[in-house]
Amino acid sequence: MSVYKPKGKPHYHYDFQHKGRRYHGSTGCSTKRLAEEFERRERHKAALPQQQRPPISVNEAGGLYQEHAEHLPSWKTIRYMIAALVEGLGQGSLLSEISQRDLQIYFAKRRDGRSNASVNREIENARALWRHADDTKYDIGEMPNWGKLFLKVARKPPRELEINEEKKLFLAIRNDVSDAIDFLLKSGWRRGEVLGLRWSDVNLPRKQAATKIKGGDVVIRPLTTTLVEIIARQPQADDDEGKEFVFTYVCQKSRGNRRAGKRYPLTPTALRKPFEKAKADAGVDNFRVHDLRHTRGTRIVRATGSLAAAKEALKHRRIETTLRYAHVLDEDVRNALDASESRHSPD
Repeated sequence: MSVYKPKGKPHYHYDFQHKGRRYHGSTGCSTKRLAEEFERRERHKAALPQQQRPPISVNEAGGLYQEHAEHLPSWKTIRYMIAALVEGLGQGSLLSEISQRDLQIYFAKRRDGRSNASVNREIENARALWRHADDTKYDIGEMPNWGKLFLKVARKPPRELEINEEKKLFLAIRNDVSDAIDFLLKSGWRRGEVLGLRWSDVNLPRKQAATKIKGGDVVIRPLTTTLVEIIARQPQADDDEGKEFVFTYVCQKSRGNRRAGKRYPLTPTALRKPFEKAKADAGVDNFRVHDLRHTRGTRIVRATGSLAAAKEALKHRRIETTLRYAHVLDEDVRNALDASESRHSPD
């Protein structure tokens, strides 16, 4: 029997091969007799093919998850995280043989130069990959304890674009991308929804647009008169494929198949440089494109006092996500406290 007790460990471990596949791990038993019984059961299970799930490597699991996720608005980011995961853990490594410790080491390395929130998004993506492989009946071994991997992120109110900052930013932003930035700010949509908006998704007479939100669901969003006006004045791209998209930009420098002076569909990469330059010129610090969405959420709650309205406008799945905007209701709480103090104050 191939059971053994690692130095410094309280429990016996088992390690054997069956049909070229390795089975190993802790028995959870502190006596050799019980450990041997445990190992016999593991050998018996390994010999019953009808009870075994096929193994799957990290690379194969990434490909399997791609079939599920490539239609999501965030697919470009997901693809990048999958590629990093495959490279970091080894494309041939089996999910069933990747330990909690292996994942801890990998995500610790990913912290280099990245915020805890960014690493947590990678952990969420890895968890989704593992769960998808499990749901598809592949052998993933013991499911990792994902909760133990997440890093602490300080909770703080979302960054809001102040009115004076807004004026300076729009004075500084390049004309060909200013409407897209304005639409992001006034709609509260995610960047992927705005940049992915096609003319076929829009019904201007009804003031509606169909968008694919986070999670892949397609929803019909109402459009305000201002949003309709922004869409209606958009020029079309110069290439036939690009004419499908609402928001475009003017190429500043010829590169590859793109020519300076021509219009092409606006992408995150094409938006990043003029947005960063405008921020620098306007003196707007510590502000991201995504914070335009946070600004809209904050303004909705401030204007209406309704977290439910903000939740629906931003298409949050859970009200807990919308609660980050509750800080704007502080004035209501302050007034209630003042009122209760004066009511019960002694004369």
